[in-house]
Amino acid sequence: MAKSVAAPVQKSNENAFTRLWTYLQEVKSELAKVTWPSREDLKAHTTVVLIFLALLAALVGAMDVAFQRLVLALFNIT
Repeated sequence: MAKSVAAPVQKSNENAFTRLWTYLQEVKSELAKVTWPSREDLKAHTTVVLIFLALLAALVGAMDVAFQRLVLALFNIT
């Protein structure tokens, strides 16, 4: 059985600007808790992602050529 989550209670005496200011302060507080990667880690992870994308693009391209040749062979198109 799933638990229902109660909606947050808004205080009726707070205006929109006060709620926005509170929200922005909470966002700032949460971002201060984030562990950001070092520049070296970021470069290494970006390199891995780019290499993976290049390999995936080559694989999809090879599969496209293979399926194109298969369809042309099945329908005897030269």
